[in-house]
Amino acid sequence: MEKNNLSDILLVPVDFGDYYEKALEFAIRLASITKSQIHLIHVLDLRDWWLNELKEERLINEAFNKLLHISRLFGLPNDTKLMVLTGKRHQKIVEYAEQENVRFILMVDNYPFAQDEKRIGSTLEKVIMKATKPVVTVKNVPNTIFKNMLIPLDLTKNSRMNLLDSVSLALKFSSQLNLVSVLFGDIDPEKSRINEKVEKYSAIYTENNIPHTKKLIRKDEDLAYQEILEYAEEINCDSILIMTHKESTRFDNYIGAFAHHIINESKVPVISLNNASSSQTTVDLLSSVIDPLNIF
Repeated sequence: MEKNNLSDILLVPVDFGDYYEKALEFAIRLASITKSQIHLIHVLDLRDWWLNELKEERLINEAFNKLLHISRLFGLPNDTKLMVLTGKRHQKIVEYAEQENVRFILMVDNYPFAQDEKRIGSTLEKVIMKATKPVVTVKNVPNTIFKNMLIPLDLTKNSRMNLLDSVSLALKFSSQLNLVSVLFGDIDPEKSRINEKVEKYSAIYTENNIPHTKKLIRKDEDLAYQEILEYAEEINCDSILIMTHKESTRFDNYIGAFAHHIINESKVPVISLNNASSSQTTVDLLSSVIDPLNIF
């Protein structure tokens, strides 16, 4: 099957729960900017014990009719594609996104407002870990879409991909990028390794005419994510870009603690990229990026 252009499709998995509307509202806003087609899919896991006595065809028809109702309710364009798939939910979402070469997978956590034990739902977590496409988690739909993005930095070995991803998104959406990192202890900010990294990012942004800001936050305790989220609110950012895995690993079986907290607790959409999805997003950009420091 010939793949669609990368900019063509926004994938919205729908589980008919209480919160999918936010992802769909965000998709509608984003599609109007990128001129994308929206694909709504629902995955039936027929292994569930309570489905054993029911006929598969009837279940598929019922699910499709629900998708059709949602499409009409939200006034989706006539070219919106509706699909019902059967199998493991996370596996089918990842496979479909790869098959259709989608731009983004847009999802809402099953537990978006849990207070007692905050956690990412198992389907969302597995999609983030395994997808070869960027996953955007949505709790609220901001007034602007990818115009004021926060780029948290640390000293892990994901510099090349994270930098290229941020450049790619900024050039596509005419974004301002806001670099931020947390500095621990009594280290002189000017002499710190993280400041050196921030300055390298800044140089690339400047050469590519990307408006940006830089911020180092000093902190004594080891809870960097709290400072990042507070700063996100302070600057009124509309999205956060994070890498969930190290570059040396194609697929990991976990999401790091920092990324987990950001995805779970951010009030604005979070774009999650692993090594595979990052590579897909940026592969066509290398030839056009001005790189005075030879980072790429």
